[in-house]
Amino acid sequence: MLAWLALAAQAEEPDAVMDALRTELDRTTRTLQGEDAPYFLGYRLTESTRFGLEARYGQLAEPVEPEGRRNRQLDVVARVGSPHRDSTHAVRGAFSFDPNIHLGKPLPLDDDPMALRVEIWNATGKEVRDARERWQRVKANQVVMVADEDPSADFSDADRVVDLRPLAARALDLQAWVPVVTELSGILDDDPQVHRSAVMLDGVATNTWIVTSEGTAIRQPRTWARVALQASTRAEDGTMVQLYRWKDVADPADLPDADTLRGWATDLRDDLLEMREAPSGDAYSGPVLLEGSAAGVFVHEVLGHRVEGHRQKDEDEGHTFRDKVGQRILPPFVDIVDDPTLAEWEGLPLNGHYAYDEEGVPAQRAVLVEDGVFRGFLMSRSPIEGFAESNGHGRAQPWRQPVSRMANTIVSTSEPHPREELRRMLIAEAKRQGRPFGLIVEDIEGGFTLTGRIYPNAFNVRAVTAWRVYTDGRPDERVRNIDLVGTPLIALQNVMALGDDPAVFNGFCGAESGSVPNAAVSPSMLLRTLEVQKKEKDSERPPILPKPAEGGDT
Repeated sequence: MLAWLALAAQAEEPDAVMDALRTELDRTTRTLQGEDAPYFLGYRLTESTRFGLEARYGQLAEPVEPEGRRNRQLDVVARVGSPHRDSTHAVRGAFSFDPNIHLGKPLPLDDDPMALRVEIWNATGKEVRDARERWQRVKANQVVMVADEDPSADFSDADRVVDLRPLAARALDLQAWVPVVTELSGILDDDPQVHRSAVMLDGVATNTWIVTSEGTAIRQPRTWARVALQASTRAEDGTMVQLYRWKDVADPADLPDADTLRGWATDLRDDLLEMREAPSGDAYSGPVLLEGSAAGVFVHEVLGHRVEGHRQKDEDEGHTFRDKVGQRILPPFVDIVDDPTLAEWEGLPLNGHYAYDEEGVPAQRAVLVEDGVFRGFLMSRSPIEGFAESNGHGRAQPWRQPVSRMANTIVSTSEPHPREELRRMLIAEAKRQGRPFGLIVEDIEGGFTLTGRIYPNAFNVRAVTAWRVYTDGRPDERVRNIDLVGTPLIALQNVMALGDDPAVFNGFCGAESGSVPNAAVSPSMLLRTLEVQKKEKDSERPPILPKPAEGGDT
């Protein structure tokens, strides 16, 4: 429908940003010598052009910005010490500045060489001073504290990479989308019980430069867009009921056309009104069938964050799977990998695709579970015992330092079951347990998990659409206002069967290195037992006045 975010063929043109980064890195490494000089210096510069439209109540919410909003941000990594032990090592037993949360540096938007170099010079000086100071604290801390639980080195080797890809450029006619988003907004708003609604088109064209003292020089483009519809209402019991439907794409040709989006808007509005009248769910423990995307988010929260490598040597973490390598944690018919090299799954784009991670390491397929047996972790350049090298999962948003993170988490099975068979298995298991019903969860809005030792090592997956499936043959009943909760090892042990219907969930994941794009792919998943708790609710009444109607009061 629209041409947008084309990759401009500029690979052979002069690159002022790359030249400035290389010049300052070479100058710094030649000048800084001696014991307290950084043994590693790296730059990551991210340039983004963001743009979007939003419509509410059939009108644009803000004026159109045809050129979007452009910015440049620089992150500097300076490591003092040696790869075995350096300034990024955890300082235990006292508050210390977290090296993963630091202040990046905004850079000029033009390509004036000296303006860029001066800002890079300023940022480098601060980062080197901070690294030197922190290295002194690390050395003192190592003397007064007991030995580390994991004595692994702080930094692993990586091959030199030189890959300068074409820059991502913006080419979107925002005005062409204005009638689309305003019409969709009018459809969503066309009922007195829809209290709030919005239609949004968001996108970004990003170019990332990575330059390191090891000789790596990378220029990596990324484009992304999302069209999203959102609507909410307040039920009579005070609960805020809301629905959100979206699609993420890397290529504008994959955005839904206007007719498809009109169908989305009508369906979402009707589903919202039906959910408003649905009963609120109760606390429950019993069989649950998670359909495609819900199963993917479940695996993301239950397993994904706990297999991020850097957590295995953080002594405040729970280390759920650190000692489980080679042990069975799932039924033998389940495999799980994380593969950022995949750009799509069965024709659907995957948010977690990239060529190089934020440490300049090529993306790699990481096997997490094979035939139900746990095989390994997602690794950045922070080694852990038994896993000395990165597998290309060091990720971060701008102004954060990379740690190991998920990308495209793929669940597959050697024993797929059709949906109707999974439904029959759900009912049979509910009868066996003496439950009046089982639950089917169709859709979720995300989740979160706790992985540390201070709090319970638990997860929470927030259901949107769920159904009670009664064992006595009564019609299925929609329920709302429930969360799926539990602890990881028990939840995984309760997996009974997987479907033949893999579905994609695209989103963004937040952790200590910021918000990064990722995807989860999974078939439906039947669990023998999963616990459900009531979602938080408001006590506010529905609006005291009817919603304004066109043409006057009614």
